[in-house]
Amino acid sequence: MIMRALLLASAFVGTSASAQGYQPYPYSPAPAPGYPQPGYPQPAPGYPGVQAPVLAVPVLEQDLKLKAGSNTVRFGRDSYVLTPQSQATLTAQAQWLIMHPYVNASIEGHADVRQTRDYALALGERRAAAVRNYLIASGVPPQQLQIVSWGRERPTSDAVHDATWLQNSRVVTVLKQPPQQLQPWMPPQPWPQPQPGNR
Repeated sequence: MIMRALLLASAFVGTSASAQGYQPYPYSPAPAPGYPQPGYPQPAPGYPGVQAPVLAVPVLEQDLKLKAGSNTVRFGRDSYVLTPQSQATLTAQAQWLIMHPYVNASIEGHADVRQTRDYALALGERRAAAVRNYLIASGVPPQQLQIVSWGRERPTSDAVHDATWLQNSRVVTVLKQPPQQLQPWMPPQPWPQPQPGNR
């Protein structure tokens, strides 16, 4: 008698659940591409799988120069030591880069045309590394920065006198659009169901 009552009760519960449109997994159906459904969990900005906005790099370079005063810092002869003026410029550049996390920067070191090729490359790399280290110490994420040394290959002027020598002893912060990294959307996985023999 008790067994019959239990069977009738379970049949009633199953019928009412199916009548109410019972779903075994409390997940919304996968949204169509480009049409996320309200309430469906979306990845937060800045995390893997989020596509960075397409940026107008020339416009951003102008904004960097306006806010930081310059995208270039100068060095003394055979030196990779940052001057107080260079540090002030780099502090402003760091603040700008922190406010624009979707922008990468190539820190490009240069040297004087009167130096040997190998020496100029090594000096340009030391200068670029000094600038990168200062930006990182100021709060810029390391992955946002890379260094390049052009040595004496890209002078502002080929003339050989003190003025151009100082102009060529420089590091330039060049903005880059990071590559688009959009990972395919993956639907959430349901909880595993208990197997009959594991109760």
